[in-house]
Amino acid sequence: MNVEGVCAISLPIILAHGIVPFDALYRPLLQVGLRRFLRPSDKYDYFSGIAGHLQNHGYTVFAPRVPFAAEVHKRALALKRRIDAILKNTGSDRVHIIAHSMGGLDARHMIVDFDMADRVATLTTIGTPHRGTCFADFGLAKVNWLIGFTGVLGLNLEGFRDLSTEAAAAFNERALNDEARNPVRYTTYVAHQSYERIFTPLKLPWKYIAGREGDNDGLVSVTSAAWTDRLGPKTVRQEAFPVPADHLNELAWWEPCELRAPRQERRPFKNKIRDAYLEMVRDAERES
Repeated sequence: MNVEGVCAISLPIILAHGIVPFDALYRPLLQVGLRRFLRPSDKYDYFSGIAGHLQNHGYTVFAPRVPFAAEVHKRALALKRRIDAILKNTGSDRVHIIAHSMGGLDARHMIVDFDMADRVATLTTIGTPHRGTCFADFGLAKVNWLIGFTGVLGLNLEGFRDLSTEAAAAFNERALNDEARNPVRYTTYVAHQSYERIFTPLKLPWKYIAGREGDNDGLVSVTSAAWTDRLGPKTVRQEAFPVPADHLNELAWWEPCELRAPRQERRPFKNKIRDAYLEMVRDAERES
């Protein structure tokens, strides 16, 4: 099958979600049949309408689930197992990964710690805290005890520790040589949004991060999301997100104007986001 802009044979696309994927709260309802009433059918998925948009352009897309907020090591191992199964079922030898937020850390840990460098052609990250986030440092300093307490109750929130600037720096140093030598092509996308247009629940972290790290998307600073432009001799391609965006905008989920704009004016923004993912996939194919 040939679709405009798509190779006849392309690698599977993996969409890797971040920590605390909010759609987990109502996902069972979608699975029992409500999805068929939605347009698009994946409208309320974590990656809102994005998988369907890519599929409509001829790509094979998977959005595997990993533990809700567990340690990055556990999330990375789960991602490896999901990708191994996808490779077996599709007969492909590699995948392209597009990861949002902590999903980018999951993928990097998976590649380095679980011998997956030869199974991943490209990794594109969006709003990933490669250098950690000072807001995680703040939260851990205030409510570190809560993580242990919820663990006793069966809710694993240990992954928040992996978002600290200290944890990120330690992994970046440990992983540098492996990431510099492996064949994976890395691309980072960074986004930021003005305070006035930030989704209200993100205003507090936006202010905190802005005062310490500068421009940010409400949870991750531009400098952290950009990571680095070099891994030894290898170039990391750094890109700006195509529109101003907060952490939810990056998923085609939220636009402040939606509450007051006519319905016909809302979709163009989300379409721009979905088209941005399509361009990421096409760029990944050119890189591999």
